[in-house]
Amino acid sequence: MTQPPADTAQRQAIRLERYSLALYSYSLALALLFVGHAFGFIPTAAAVAIALAAIAANAVVYVMLVSGFNLRFADPSLTKLQVYLGITLLMGALYYVDVARGISLGLCFLVFLFGIFRMSTRELIVAALYALAAYALIINLLMQLRPESIQNLKQEWFNWVLLAISLPWFAVVGGRIREIRDRLRARKQELQEAIGTIQAMATRDEVTGLYNRAFFTESLRHALAQAERHGRSAALLFIDVDRFKLVNDTLGHPVGDQALREIGARLAGCVRESDIVARLGGDEFVALIESVPAPDTLQEMGQKIIAACARPLALERREVALSVSIGIAVMPQDGRDADTLMRNADIAMYRAKAQGRNCLRFYTRQMSEHVEERLEFESELHQAAARGELRLHYQPKVAVRGGEIRGVEALVRWQHPRRGLLAPDRFIDIAEDTGAIVPLGRWVLQEACSRAAAWARRGTRYSVAVNLSARQFSDPGLLDSVAAALAASGLDPALLELEITESMVMRDPDAAAETMRRLRGLGARLSMDDFGTGYSSLGYLKRFPITTVKLDRSFVRDLPHRDDDVAIARAVLAMAKSLRMDVTAEGVERADQLEFLRREGCAAYQGYYFSQPLAEDALLTLLATRRLSGEHPVIAKG
Repeated sequence: MTQPPADTAQRQAIRLERYSLALYSYSLALALLFVGHAFGFIPTAAAVAIALAAIAANAVVYVMLVSGFNLRFADPSLTKLQVYLGITLLMGALYYVDVARGISLGLCFLVFLFGIFRMSTRELIVAALYALAAYALIINLLMQLRPESIQNLKQEWFNWVLLAISLPWFAVVGGRIREIRDRLRARKQELQEAIGTIQAMATRDEVTGLYNRAFFTESLRHALAQAERHGRSAALLFIDVDRFKLVNDTLGHPVGDQALREIGARLAGCVRESDIVARLGGDEFVALIESVPAPDTLQEMGQKIIAACARPLALERREVALSVSIGIAVMPQDGRDADTLMRNADIAMYRAKAQGRNCLRFYTRQMSEHVEERLEFESELHQAAARGELRLHYQPKVAVRGGEIRGVEALVRWQHPRRGLLAPDRFIDIAEDTGAIVPLGRWVLQEACSRAAAWARRGTRYSVAVNLSARQFSDPGLLDSVAAALAASGLDPALLELEITESMVMRDPDAAAETMRRLRGLGARLSMDDFGTGYSSLGYLKRFPITTVKLDRSFVRDLPHRDDDVAIARAVLAMAKSLRMDVTAEGVERADQLEFLRREGCAAYQGYYFSQPLAEDALLTLLATRRLSGEHPVIAKG
């Protein structure tokens, strides 16, 4: 047999409880019935018959409620049925009562009390009319069949008139009480719904429906306190959607919200029902895992989340692939309070991002040391230029066939007061994240133009290449910065080459093409750096006013021994030739690499095979040496 829904079962339980109240009233009435019999007011046979009828009627109602048969009726509580049964049984008893019939008639009001909160005014009035008609019938039957039981006919009809006046009025009052009760119940329901809405707004994230930051923080504090008290462990998973900004920027925020909802649902499906998943804001989610059985469980859960989120999302009739990075901190070893655990899980998540994204990392103390170093770097980096700590080193660009130096690429270094000379990989990412890359790039541009102009005035005329970061390229002040650097230095614009990466321009090709046309309008040359590692769209490339393509070092490293790299190098060289562009190969370190490039017609190269990046003094010495001797120097890495 199928089980009734929980809500229906609860309602049936309430109906049975209400029925038990009616049963108490019947018990009282039966007691009065037998008291009346004991005093000789009602014959034995009549008292027994009425008692049996009342018991049978209640048994029928009970069976209907227990079996669920009552659910087939419009009034499943069977209130009206019980009221009419009660009136009918009362009238049957009044027919046999010989003394104080008017007093017994007052039991009508007791019967009506049972229906007063369940029946409308109209239904109660109809029941009252039924009771009046029934009592009038009883009086007439008594006059015809048992006239000896009527001691005073006028008294009987007077009782009827009193009942006719009071019972309908009682029904009206009862109906009004029911209406007031219904209104109060409706307002209570509205209030509960309003409270529920307010509570949901206070505890739920409006986009995903998951818990929000405030609720999660409070839950985390409570869970950690419980874990501390009972000696249990707990874990916090800090989850961030990788490159989510691209979804918002390209497809719009409504689609981004749709993606967040789907990601949130997938996260909730990867944890236990007892665990708490919340959205902190933006594309950041967290999961609280209580009573962690073993670290392996967290590893498996994290990998399950990564796999679930990696499945393509169907957004706006297209499939979008996203990934997540996860940082995990475990209580108590990684922190005993909410703030510490959140901070350490966040640190671990950023380490996962730094190590390639789409992965998870457990927090370690070394990560905090790295973060502290990073915070120190961030603070010091903003002042590095003002303190005169930034330096430029220059790597020559050399002609493949003739061996002559065709120009240099300016590369920034940081002469840190305590850590010594730092390469870009120690601080460029920090500059990108903090926005310091724009003023840093502006300094590099100004310094490179100034030094190249100074060389030209001394008769050493070489072009200088400057890398533009993604933030610089999208900075509205880029054109003004380039123009100001050229004007302040007096450098011939033809000697300035600006290097732009593929991924940078492909974010918005049309806007990028317009920016590049304006830069070319200033007289600067443009080169496409790291070509082949990004989108490699030749259809777009021919629209850009590029003068040089740089073959990325990842394709040069295994030349000429790896067939794939040979094929890519030849394709890039053929493409550049057809578009009348030069090709500069990066990362040349061996003679066989250079020989391959010479055979294939590459124009220029950079790399340690010729020279590492040099400070200005060393570069000028090299240039002077080349002019005097005409030799092909090879300067080893230092």
